Amino acid sequence: MMYFRRTIPLTIILLLAIALAACGSSTSTGSSSNSTPTAAATTPSSSTALVKTSTATVKGKSETILTDAQGKTLYYFTPDTATTTACTGTCAQNWPPLVATGSGAPTSATTLPSKLTSLTTANGNQVEYNGHLLYTFAGDSGPGKTAGEGLFGKWFVCTPELAAGNNTSGSSSSALVKTATAMVKGKSETILTDAQGKTLYYFTPDTATTSACTGACAQNWPPLMATGSGAPTSATPLSGKLTSLTTANGNQVAYNGHMLYTFAGDSGPGQTAGEGLLGKWFVATPGLTSLGSVSPNGYGY
Repeated sequence: MMYFRRTIPLTIILLLAIALAACGSSTSTGSSSNSTPTAAATTPSSSTALVKTSTATVKGKSETILTDAQGKTLYYFTPDTATTTACTGTCAQNWPPLVATGSGAPTSATTLPSKLTSLTTANGNQVEYNGHLLYTFAGDSGPGKTAGEGLFGKWFVCTPELAAGNNTSGSSSSALVKTATAMVKGKSETILTDAQGKTLYYFTPDTATTSACTGACAQNWPPLMATGSGAPTSATPLSGKLTSLTTANGNQVAYNGHMLYTFAGDSGPGQTAGEGLLGKWFVATPGLTSLGSVSPNGYGY
């Protein structure tokens, strides 16, 4: 009986030793298993993509937007031209350009309806989408932020559906003028817009050969400028005629003799805040009559 009692503790000790050995073996195996996926992990092709898509709230509406690899919102700047960035130096510190590295074309982690390219600018090998140079905004604290939308009437969030800029090929993609539907004085109207979708206006003090809006006025009402030697075109057929005229502002686009402008006070496409301002600024519509036959009220339609 005494012998049996003495063997019980020995048996327990042996069982504990076996259990500890088993745990040690299991821990070692688990450690090896955990390290295997890490060693085997490879960088997918999408991990090198400069552009991604995400969902963010833009002016109170959920939108699919373009972002950089870190998820920060990408913007475009309307004063940019086909070959030159208008944002360098201090501007580029506040709006860091998206720059491509290496010799390959920039890529997206998701399929986009339009094309990513790169262009050598003063900022470097800058990425563009559908002809629009891309930037982030220093004022965005992180992914999902869109604080730069509509700033100065010139900065806008880039979406996959962004209309082509003026430096892309193709008859419709190179069009300076488009049409859209917008609310004008509480009524739905078909209006003329620039390539980025911003409302176009005409100024009643203009004459057939001279712009009455230059200097400070042209900063608030940026004139629509034509580039190249060809006649300006529309993405959709218009009842009137598009021409260009050399004014103090440059090679300015006119519709039926009315020189065209956007308005800095419009925060983006579909805005018509400039309608009727000072009794001289009015939204341009496809039905705008020729300058020589403007109605007595000066509206031209």
